[in-house]
Amino acid sequence: MNLYIDDNELRIEFKQKLKWFEEEFDLIFKTKMRNYTKEEKKLAYSLLNKLSDTINEYRDATLISPLVSTLNAIEKKYPEFF
Repeated sequence: MNLYIDDNELRIEFKQKLKWFEEEFDLIFKTKMRNYTKEEKKLAYSLLNKLSDTINEYRDATLISPLVSTLNAIEKKYPEFF
């Protein structure tokens, strides 16, 4: 039995999941208007650290680039978490 994995399909799915992550981050933090509690800040740092750890795990430049782009987009919207 041969298992065929389409790299392009995986990259597309990966980018979709990153888009979802950014949208969920917005849902959690955008409505607060920068009046974040300690717990909310802790949650944001935890989520961003996990994303940063993911960047360090991948050696494929085609995956690193969208990861870094997502992190940069979040940093632009929420500089107080960086």
